[in-house]
Amino acid sequence: MNKHYWTWPIAFYLFLGGLGGGMLFLAGVFDILYSTGNLGAVQLGAIDSFGSILAPGVFVGIVALGIGTALLVFELGQPKVFLRVFLSATAIIKWGAIMLTIAMFAALIYFTFYLTPILPKGFVLPWQDWLWLRDGARGSMLVFGLGIMLYTGILLSSLKSKPFWNTPALPVLFTVSALSTASALLAATAGLVLTPEFMAGAAGQLYGEALTEFMVEQLHFIDSVLVLAELVVLLTYTLLMLGAGNVVAKNVALGWIKGSNAPLFWGGMIVCGLLLPFLFYQIGGMMATVIAPILVLAAGLLLRFMVIFADDRRSVPGEERYYSRLPKGDEGFLSAWK
Repeated sequence: MNKHYWTWPIAFYLFLGGLGGGMLFLAGVFDILYSTGNLGAVQLGAIDSFGSILAPGVFVGIVALGIGTALLVFELGQPKVFLRVFLSATAIIKWGAIMLTIAMFAALIYFTFYLTPILPKGFVLPWQDWLWLRDGARGSMLVFGLGIMLYTGILLSSLKSKPFWNTPALPVLFTVSALSTASALLAATAGLVLTPEFMAGAAGQLYGEALTEFMVEQLHFIDSVLVLAELVVLLTYTLLMLGAGNVVAKNVALGWIKGSNAPLFWGGMIVCGLLLPFLFYQIGGMMATVIAPILVLAAGLLLRFMVIFADDRRSVPGEERYYSRLPKGDEGFLSAWK
């Protein structure tokens, strides 16, 4: 009854989906709050300085969503007919597929507006001045990025036969974790599109480095808050499952707290994945810019693996009675005709 039908590709898909959705969401939020018009930053032709700092993270988010989607398509077992998922009237996975498609398409449009520093000199994309298109893509990234983060948890919580998943608290846990991993990676990729040639110019010296440092500091602060929030949500979630009336969910929680998975839970998730990154963010320097993001990303992936393999199922009504009535193999009627 407890065979793992959901395996490592699904764990990676949930991780990459939450990561990519979170990066698009945060990029959209930062672009709106700290846009050129709001801060009076320099306008660099058809690109603004904040957008160019966010662009590498948006591209990484697209890649993460693309790889995650590919893993899901092949894990479903019939990749040649995956388009049928869009035809379902009620399946939750249909809405996930729609949001993934729109989010990636919108992010790709947004990213093209910030290619100027790496395009051949004098080459301009035809839609470079269509700011309404960029703003629409930015809004879509924000809305559908948030939807994807929530969806990764809703997908699992809708499965009533898995008591450890079947709770409204799971989407909250996955969303907080997705935002944390997204903050860490968005900070690590900030400013990569600002080429040496651009940074050597007057505009780059005045705005590129200062804005990048500002963006990274903001993201590190946000992630510090998020890792603490995730710590609270994770512990609360586990304790709720421990006190649940369902024996299956309680046994899984016991395994996390003091069973075979306790080293991963306490050592991997709590200490290395949450407490140490928070400490490193306060220390600053290399610990904040390199080590803390790596630990946060590793913890986000570990969380998905631990949840996916906590898929012990409970019996549906009448199931045990059905199996109790099946032949055991030595009944007389099975060999009477021989």
